[in-house]
Formats: sequence, C-alpha cells, structure tokens
Amino acid sequence: MSARGRDPSQMCHSVTSIQAGADRPSPLPTEGTRPVPMLAELLDAVVGVDTHRDTHQVEIALPNGAPIASTTISNDATGYAELLAWIVDNAPGPRLAISIEGTRSYGVGLARAAAAAGLVVLECEQPHRKTRRGRGKSDPIDAHLAVLTALRLHTDRLPTPRADGDREALRILLGARQELTPTSTELDPWHRTPLLRRTRSAGKDVVRARSSPAGVPAARC
Repeated sequence: MSARGRDPSQMCHSVTSIQAGADRPSPLPTEGTRPVPMLAELLDAVVGVDTHRDTHQVEIALPNGAPIASTTISNDATGYAELLAWIVDNAPGPRLAISIEGTRSYGVGLARAAAAAGLVVLECEQPHRKTRRGRGKSDPIDAHLAVLTALRLHTDRLPTPRADGDREALRILLGARQELTPTSTELDPWHRTPLLRRTRSAGKDVVRARSSPAGVPAARC
C-alpha cells in the first residue's frame, strides 16, 4: 500500500514513540551536576604502606596501579625522613596520597610525619582473606593492596585517620600489652617449673615429718 493509502496512526507511530520518550530522565548527568571523581583521577602517584612494629614495607605506584618502586624503612623518625625523601625521588608528580595500614597502631608515627609533610594520608584497613586468596601473606603484596584500595576510593569518601588523644594512646598501649602476653605465657612454665618442683618436694617433707613418730626421722623417697 502506498504512503497515501496508509492509516494515519501507522505513519506517525515512530515519531510518537520518540516524543513520548522525551520526558523520561536522561541517564547522563544533567547540566550543572558532575559525577564524584575517583581518587585515581586526581593523583600522580599513590604510596601504599604495610606497617609492622620494627619496619614498614612501602610501594609507590601510578594511578593505574602499576608499581614504580618499593622499599623497606625502619619504624622510627629516621625511617620516616628516608621515606619522604624516597617519595620525592620516585614520584612522577606532586599530587600524592599515602595509604597506610594501621594508622592507629604501628603506623601512627608515619601517619603523623606524612601529614606534617603535607601528604594526603588515608587509613587502609587490613586486607581480608578473600582479597589475599591465591596470593598468600607477604609484606610487598599487602603494600600493593594498600595502593589498590586507595585508587578505588571516591574523593567524597576518603578514610582519613582519626585524631590523636589520650584514649588512642591507651588503646595502642593495650594492643602492645596483648602482643607481649603470649610470649610471657610461653616463657612462664620454664621459669615456674624449678620453683614448683622445689615447692612440691618441700611439701612432701612436711607431710612426712608430721606423719612420722616423734624422734624417728622420716625416710626420704
């Protein structure tokens, strides 16, 4: 059938469908609003740190997660100064953030030093077992996971370390005490065994002395 012989409703069907959809909200951001950027979009490099009592494992990586370099520092003022100089030497640009595991325990000193140097300090939670699955536990891997954790963050939800205070200092001391408890428990039987033996032997002597007739020395077993 020619166009002239068509039903008017058939000729306008496609146009009507487009017009009806014009009132639907667009999936794209409307004018005046912008999506929240990822942290990776605003940085030149990210530093990830796996912290321990004596040393820290560190990695610096590009915004796409590719490692640039890695190092190990001591957990003291000298190590912090060495790390800051190392970051300057290896960073491809000035826009930096440092993701530290344990900012309220072993990483508290480094977090303070990095913040005083003007770096953006992020608190990184300890990796879950699912995250480590197939990789095992190692300091370099955990430092790299700290980098990846930071790169996946939105800029409006950055986990910054909590403020210091007496309560936080007490929590750190309690954590250190708990770590010392297993060691003291393991050593305790070695120290107590001779004393227990002497006490047990003395107790037997007392029992024998009380049970023996007067004037008759108790025989020792």
